[in-house]
Amino acid sequence: MPATTWRTKKTMGTGTMPRVDRRVALFGIGASVLGACAGPVEVGGTKKSPRGGIGGTGIVGVVTDFGSIIVNGLRIETNAETEVTDAFGRVDAESLQIGHSLTVEAATVDGALVARRVHISHPVIGQVEQVKGRTAMVAGVPAVLESSGLGTWKRGQWVAVSGLWRGTQVIASRIDPVAKPTVSVIAGVIGQSDLGGALTVGGRSVAFGADLPGIGTFATVGGALDGDRFDPQWITPGRFFGSAGPLNDLSIEGYLEPAAKAPFFTLSGLGHSFDRDAKLAALTDKRVLFTGPYIGTFAVAEGLPLPEDQDARRGLVRRIVDGDQVSGRVQAR
Repeated sequence: MPATTWRTKKTMGTGTMPRVDRRVALFGIGASVLGACAGPVEVGGTKKSPRGGIGGTGIVGVVTDFGSIIVNGLRIETNAETEVTDAFGRVDAESLQIGHSLTVEAATVDGALVARRVHISHPVIGQVEQVKGRTAMVAGVPAVLESSGLGTWKRGQWVAVSGLWRGTQVIASRIDPVAKPTVSVIAGVIGQSDLGGALTVGGRSVAFGADLPGIGTFATVGGALDGDRFDPQWITPGRFFGSAGPLNDLSIEGYLEPAAKAPFFTLSGLGHSFDRDAKLAALTDKRVLFTGPYIGTFAVAEGLPLPEDQDARRGLVRRIVDGDQVSGRVQAR
């Protein structure tokens, strides 16, 4: 099922949508981790009816291995019915690479997780504006390449950055060059700045118009930099779109941050909703794999702190896949 897309009244230009070189990667999408499904919407146009529901097992994380797709210690099978997408439509399954950040909707079939939809989710796509060591500015967003992350920064190059948000910066697991770029993309939580109340995505000021996603929701925004702000040309809300039926369980990799409202925690850049009974203080400011049922909110059952180094994380995930006992799990209930 396609994501809702709201287009601004500005045209997209005469060029085609940007495409990452298919030999290395393709694009991403974002939206509320528990966001509702919706159908196409044009800004200033006619809203069409939503279709479908939210799907079986929702998985958000980084690819660590193949032999099936390995994400969050889960072995995820694909078949002819699996839809593989990026921010701009369907892509080839062969585009998937280690280090890609994914959103997966899977159903359990004969005891195995089978993906109904796999989405390559890049927090930011754009031109590298500055480089200092392992840190670069991409479309105005700071991104830090992990110590064992894949790829290199090159000033002036257009790139698609895989990884996770940590506050207003991206911890990059993979950098891929983009072929024929025409638009930058930022996928993150819509917020509001302390100075002047401007709306932001991932901390980057965005010139939103009326009738757009609300504060605290996740959206993918395509557009261009206009001085110090991001000028959107299209907006796609929603992370899960109902490909696998009713959502029962979540497996989410992310950085836990304090929040002002109960349960007083949030997953950076994901627009999630923990239930109020979650006990998460021991995991604050850590990179964590969270698992648990979805009951209208994320009833997280446990969290497993993950190594910051990607190679170390891959080793830990292999142990989980192999069924080894892994220490450090924190019970959240």
